[in-house]
Amino acid sequence: MNWDDLKIFLALSRQGSARAAADKLGIHHSTITRRIESLESGQGMHLFDRSPTGYTLTATGEELLQAVSRIELEVMGIERNILG
Repeated sequence: MNWDDLKIFLALSRQGSARAAADKLGIHHSTITRRIESLESGQGMHLFDRSPTGYTLTATGEELLQAVSRIELEVMGIERNILG
């Protein structure tokens, strides 16, 4: 897994739509959908249910969200320690 893909996963999980996640990250919404599809197919996991109103996490997505949220906290701690 790639940390950049996981950041996109976090943004989509938190924002609920590809467009809102893209705005949050400063990238194009097609990048969000492409990277999530790649993450799902590469890992053999179905992380989101898609609907006209947005993206909803599956049970597997919820599990990954918990793990990635912990990783995010660790990375933020490392950045704080290194950057002062």
